[in-house]
Amino acid sequence: MRQRIPAFFSLLFLVMAAFYELPFALAGETPWDQNKPQAASYSFCMAMEDPTPAAPKGKAYFSDVFTTTDVRVLTPVRDAYIKFLQEKYAYAQDPTTFDNSVSCAKVHSMDEAASALQARLKPGKQANPEGTIETGWTYQAN
Repeated sequence: MRQRIPAFFSLLFLVMAAFYELPFALAGETPWDQNKPQAASYSFCMAMEDPTPAAPKGKAYFSDVFTTTDVRVLTPVRDAYIKFLQEKYAYAQDPTTFDNSVSCAKVHSMDEAASALQARLKPGKQANPEGTIETGWTYQAN
């Protein structure tokens, strides 16, 4: 029995490693091919800043809509937006809300992205016009 358990775990490890390294798709999915042109996608980012004595209602920063067709994961986009906000607006991200204070959305059409951005901007401008800032920022891949 002692010999079977290590052999079982060795086999299990090899099977798991194979699935991790090999590109595969679940039923109904197509494997990702880095050489295949990707469908167009569009994004925008937004950031919230907690209230301060200078801005008692807090601030909300909104980027412009931009193309993210070649971007699979939005983490580098989000990081670039944070850097831009820190440099231009002295944005101070609250470490307790790190994952929630800055976000980027990705959709499939320019109209859908513009509509989603406006749906977030309009109530902000009505409730807090001086604290709702359109930055005009767009992502530029390096």
